[in-house]
Amino acid sequence: MNETSCKNWLHLDLKGAIPSLRKMKEQLAWFKKAGFNGIVWEYDDRIPWKSWNGTWRKGYTAEEMNELHQECRKLGLEIIPLIQILGHLEWLLKYPEYQHLKENNSSSDICPQHPETEPLLRKWILEVIEMHPDSRFIHLGADETWHLGTCPICSEADKMELYVEHVSKMCNLVMEYGKRPIIWADVFYREKRSELFEKLPEGTILSDWQYSGVPPYPTSEFLLKGKHELIGASGAMIGWWEHCMHIMSEPQGRIDNVTGWRRWGKENGVGVIHTTWTRGASLWNIYGCWLGALPAYIAAGDPEAWEKHPWNETIRKISPIIVRNQIDELETAIALCENLSAENEIEAEAKRWMILALRYQRIQQELQIHRSTRRIIEEVSKFVGKDSSMFQHDCVDPFLNLLPKADQWELDARQFWKDNELSDEEEFMATHIGLIKREIRETLQ
Repeated sequence: MNETSCKNWLHLDLKGAIPSLRKMKEQLAWFKKAGFNGIVWEYDDRIPWKSWNGTWRKGYTAEEMNELHQECRKLGLEIIPLIQILGHLEWLLKYPEYQHLKENNSSSDICPQHPETEPLLRKWILEVIEMHPDSRFIHLGADETWHLGTCPICSEADKMELYVEHVSKMCNLVMEYGKRPIIWADVFYREKRSELFEKLPEGTILSDWQYSGVPPYPTSEFLLKGKHELIGASGAMIGWWEHCMHIMSEPQGRIDNVTGWRRWGKENGVGVIHTTWTRGASLWNIYGCWLGALPAYIAAGDPEAWEKHPWNETIRKISPIIVRNQIDELETAIALCENLSAENEIEAEAKRWMILALRYQRIQQELQIHRSTRRIIEEVSKFVGKDSSMFQHDCVDPFLNLLPKADQWELDARQFWKDNELSDEEEFMATHIGLIKREIRETLQ
């Protein structure tokens, strides 16, 4: 049996809004009870790395992270660190002292052939190993390396051969210390070089992330036939509609994806990582609060429990409403969510967030309608003339009426942030409701 076949891990991406130490401990206990047996911690710059001095962006201190690790051990949750060794390093490469390591001035890719890259990454991996003495696995990322092989040095080499060589070095280093490396498998398929999987060191685990639909996927079925162990990856919380129009993933699609992976994994002896993405990338905006993914978490922890859960029917009803995005239907969805019962504090806060998310979507949709109406009327007036009272009624009053709704939403969202002890409040408000309010006021000037 594969070493990861019984794993049902939850991935927590720390680069977005994260709860306080106290709240995180409460949520870890809930995750364990829900049916997860491991936490994949994607740190980015949220802990103070010694290897990358000066990059810490106020998340957890080293002492707090150690407390969270201790809490995981107490609960019986396996600890799996996730770092990046090629792409998704914009949190690091944005600093002047590291920009010379960029691959062709990419914002996210590090050059694997720069003479400083390997020593720095090796130092970092050793720090990760020291920080996680009892972790059996280290996830090295290595996905979405969009600019690999484009700098003057790397362009002379075969891009995927370069990838395999670099990733293999890092995997071998992890295995030297008695741990097993995991990498994402997408690059091989994107480049249509799946034959190169076999060149990776024996013992490397490949993770096939597929966030749309349900298994079986051609990629995972192919990987099952190879020599490397496979672990699947679902999307419990992902970005949607350009990451700012909505602050909660459409829930039923997420539920179908996580339960599909769970069932296929059990049938084929494959474990699953259920991913929670809080930003599209380190320099992109925050998606929202991961409490909004609670229905998907319940389903990922135990699909049968979700089938019996009292929220199941309501979530099925509101999901197509979210997709259709009609104001009157969104009102219906809000009313449905308000009638949900909550069995515990976590569910009560998840219910609050879902209602906030639906209200936010309604405000966004109203703004778009009013914006389009005003632009059309302004253009029409060039041809047929303009009546000031009609323009006030159709093109000014709607914005005046929307502003109090936006103000109230911000008050309620800030209270939610405070009650749940979440980070990055000012950034979230500025990049979401703040932009809406600014556009309303600029329109009214």
